[in-house]
Amino acid sequence: MSKRRDAFTLIELIVVIAILTLLIGILVPYLSGARRGAKANVCLSQIKGLAGGLVVYLNENNDQFIPGRLSKVPPSNTQLFVNELGAQEPRWHWFLNKTTGAVLDTNEYERVKNKIKSQGYFNDDEVHAPGSTSITNKLFVCPATVDDRYMNDIRHGSYGYNYQYLGNGRQDTDPNRWDNFSVGLHKVKSPTNTVTFADSRGASTPHGKGSYLLDPPRLATEQNAKRMGPEDDDLATGDDPTLMKFSPAEMRHNAQGNVGFADGHAEGMTLKQLGYEVNEKGIALPITDVTIGTMWNNRLWSGLGADKMAEARASQPPSP
Repeated sequence: MSKRRDAFTLIELIVVIAILTLLIGILVPYLSGARRGAKANVCLSQIKGLAGGLVVYLNENNDQFIPGRLSKVPPSNTQLFVNELGAQEPRWHWFLNKTTGAVLDTNEYERVKNKIKSQGYFNDDEVHAPGSTSITNKLFVCPATVDDRYMNDIRHGSYGYNYQYLGNGRQDTDPNRWDNFSVGLHKVKSPTNTVTFADSRGASTPHGKGSYLLDPPRLATEQNAKRMGPEDDDLATGDDPTLMKFSPAEMRHNAQGNVGFADGHAEGMTLKQLGYEVNEKGIALPITDVTIGTMWNNRLWSGLGADKMAEARASQPPSP
């Protein structure tokens, strides 16, 4: 009578382990890719929600685009502007609250109001104190943002706005007027080809400060823009200011960034498709002088579906 075998042999165990190792090696990259794809799809849906929210805002506000940030109304006023929710110098997020919901959820908003009730207003800088956050509405947070120091901070965040062409509320050109606000929808001749929101990089790589503002490939000097989005204090120690005082689209999703347009649609695009000049390391270069660079083009940013400066430059004969 033969004995019953109750255990695997050593060779059988080795074979089983080898098969499991092979399966794990196959499945892990697939699962990682699936997670990245899921995050990209969530982000694309959120960007589309922001772009659609802006379309609704336009319909309800005399076809006037929102500002990147609004400090004073009118621009010659000595007092800082406070919106109906008590936000002082509100950034673009606050202007979409009727369609996207407030950038702060109800509980956080009530906490903020109670904390600084004596002032009658609150500022984003005051909200962002230790243990608190200035973005709790996840529509404004890309799940693929790599740096959690900035992703929930409204002063930086995941997404940027095409402010230079659609709502530059700065007063760099003239202290008594906005540089390019308000902008009417009638100035946007090609809504399908006009960027509104996108994954935004800020003043560092792969992600940094000042990313709530989204810079086009070329400084929009024809629209009174004097500088790019990030400020001096957004730069980290050792950053090259000629490169990093610039907030282009960020390629978070398989070498693409998600981009929303003025007609409400959204899609994934590369830096080159968006018109950026890119160096050998794949970093977008800020174009402040129209005589430099080779590939830059603000066609998808200007609202016209064209970049007259780039076209004029391309038509010039090459230097001998």
